[in-house]
Order: sequence, then structure tokens, then C-alpha cells
Amino acid sequence: MEYKLVRAKRKTLSVSIKNGEVTVKAPKSATLDRIESFVESKARWIEKKLADYNARTSALAPVLDYSHGLYFGEIVPITVDNSVKKVKFERGEILVPTKYAGDALKNAVGNFYKRTAKEALYHMLEMVSVRTDIKYKSFALTNAAGQWGSCDGACNIRLNWRLIMLEDNLAEYVIIHELCHTLHHDHSKAFWSEVLKRYPEVDAAKKKLKFYSEIMRLYR
Repeated sequence: MEYKLVRAKRKTLSVSIKNGEVTVKAPKSATLDRIESFVESKARWIEKKLADYNARTSALAPVLDYSHGLYFGEIVPITVDNSVKKVKFERGEILVPTKYAGDALKNAVGNFYKRTAKEALYHMLEMVSVRTDIKYKSFALTNAAGQWGSCDGACNIRLNWRLIMLEDNLAEYVIIHELCHTLHHDHSKAFWSEVLKRYPEVDAAKKKLKFYSEIMRLYR
């Protein structure tokens, strides 16, 4: 099994997988036999994680290579069209003006997503807030690499603009999750009880969000 070996000032061995690459961190004094034995003991876990990664990247390949967009859960073509003046979604496609063809396309589509997300996610947050009767202080978009949303101690909510790429029900779950953090600023049993009361399909939502984790690296 191929892996990247990183020796450091540490006492234990660890293994991690990012973007399909296996990295093993080991103490500087660890022998190769010890490292190989450790990797072998983690082989089944590594193989499962790599299989999950390959399944995600295969299903999302057209989105990850920027030939298609992901828009409210649907994979749609990104088409350069000389008849449009600004990037917009129409006729089942994300249409991009000719002036953005080439290197400028990615940035133009990313800005379209952010522009759309600012209005759509705010509207959804307001609706869910009213429906659940949970208040929040302020709303803003975030470009975080590892979070779909956040809520600070002052009840300011931040939502990752990439939620606009996902199905409405997933964005709703993230919003409910963050609104419940205005009641409990932790992940205690009390917090999850509040979430489950308003969104019973938590496990399914978590699984689907993990599937979409690859899109976090897009449009940066």
C-alpha cells in the first residue's frame, strides 16, 4: 500500500487520508518494521476510506473538473453563451458570458454561486427561524474549508455559500443545526435533542453532507 511517511517529534503512530492520499505520521525513532506493521493493522480502515473517496469523486467528477455545476443538488452543464450578459441559471444550465471563457470562468461561476447564496440562504434561514421560533443575531456567508456552518457565542450564524449547491433539505439541516446552537453552544445531549425534535433524519443528512465534502475545495 502506498503512503506518505512523515517523521516528527511524537510518541505515537497515526494515519490520515486527504484527497485520496494516505499519510502516516511516525516518531523519528520508529523502525520501518514497526511502521509497516502499523499500516497493515489499519489496512481495512484505509481501504474503506479510499473506496469511499473514490466513490465520491467518481460521482462528482463533472463538478470537480468544473465542466458542470452543482445547483440545488442537480449536476448541470456550465455553458459559455454569447447571448447572456451575466452568469445565470436558465434552461437547466449555468450560462456564462463569452467574456468569461477560459481562465476567468471559474471565478465568474464562483461569484454567481455566492451572489445566489446570499439571498437564498438568508431567505431559508429566516423561514426556518420563524417556523422553529428560534432567534439569531446576524447572518453572513462563509468560505470555510471544513464547515458547512457555524454559530458563535453571540448567536451570529455563518453559512457556507456552497450550501446553494446542495439539496434544500441538506441546507435546512445545517440551518437547524446552527439555530439550535443558539440554545446550546455545544454538542451535548440537550443540543442533539433540540436538533432531532426539528429534523429527525439527522443521520441521513450527515451521511449525505460527508458525500458532498469534496466540493469544499471548489471555487477557491
